[in-house]
Amino acid sequence: MSNLVFFYQSKQDMNTGRIAGIEALLRWQHPDLGLIMPRQFIPLAEENGLIISIGRWVLNTACRQNVAWQQEGFPTLTMAVNLSRRQFFGKDLLKDIKGALQESGMAPC
Repeated sequence: MSNLVFFYQSKQDMNTGRIAGIEALLRWQHPDLGLIMPRQFIPLAEENGLIISIGRWVLNTACRQNVAWQQEGFPTLTMAVNLSRRQFFGKDLLKDIKGALQESGMAPC
C-alpha cells in the first residue's frame, strides 16, 4: 500500500471558525498517471475484495496520526474516515474500529 497516500482536510465549525475535526482522504499516487482519485480505484478494490484490507489500513493509519498530533500538542479532534459500502456492511467493521482505537491508543470519543 506504499502508493496509497493520505491527505487530511480540516472540518471547521461554521459558528466559531475553529477546526472541529479532521477527515482522512485517501489517494493513489500512480508512478505514471499521478494522483488518482478514489472514484477511480475504490470500485475496483471493492470488486476484488482488497477494499477490506485497505479499509483496515486506513482506519489504523488515521487513528495513529490523530494520536501523534495529540502527542505533539494539538487539541483533541474527531477523525472522519470514509468507509466503502462493502466495508460498512462487512461483519468485522466494529471489530476493525475497536482494533484501530486500541492499537493507536485513540479515545473512542
